[in-house]
Amino acid sequence: MPDLESFSLRLSTCKKLMYIAWLINFILAFADIYVYYTRLKKHMACWGCLFKHYMTLAITFSFLMIPLLILAIPLVYYHVSSHLRIYTTVLFLVTWLQMMLTILFTQEYQVVNDVFRLWLNGQNLEFFEINSECCGVLGYGDYTLVERRIPDSCFKDSIRKQENLYKTGCAFRSLKPPAAHVIQVVSVIVQFLLVLIIVLFLVNLHRARNNASNSAESVATASET
Repeated sequence: MPDLESFSLRLSTCKKLMYIAWLINFILAFADIYVYYTRLKKHMACWGCLFKHYMTLAITFSFLMIPLLILAIPLVYYHVSSHLRIYTTVLFLVTWLQMMLTILFTQEYQVVNDVFRLWLNGQNLEFFEINSECCGVLGYGDYTLVERRIPDSCFKDSIRKQENLYKTGCAFRSLKPPAAHVIQVVSVIVQFLLVLIIVLFLVNLHRARNNASNSAESVATASET
């Protein structure tokens, strides 16, 4: 059976690894916020777009990660195992949700719902017409039907020539997502690593306490005899 010094060394090693993983996670949380904010800025001109709401949700989620990470320090330092078990479960679930968000943002985003919502609310489709090289909902004929002038955003480089007119409607387009940012992938991996280290810390803490309890009982028995 390992002695108390051995358990003490394991706990100390787990703590050091935990603090390193925690520090990396803390930095990456701010990096995630920056990445999501950069993407959000590109979609700010899109009125009521769901993709913009998803990005806002991701930023909020990343902000909430910061106090959650800070909470780990006193729990580990004071060896509050009961609360630490709950914390580990919550951190695992949050990390899993963050991984799902990262996967979601790498999927091609269909804009048909956003395009119809903008059109029905009398908003312009300029954002999609410029970024997706399209015109109207089903085509440039939509503007003719409602007796509206075809906007400059329906023309390549806004040059109003027939050959520059986009023929495809924006409802048939989709936003091609950027590749998963390396920061987001590393962030998820390091968070899962932090969960694993905390679990190892809890296991060793439990064994150390059991070992100490058994040793105390052995000493008490020996003194009685």
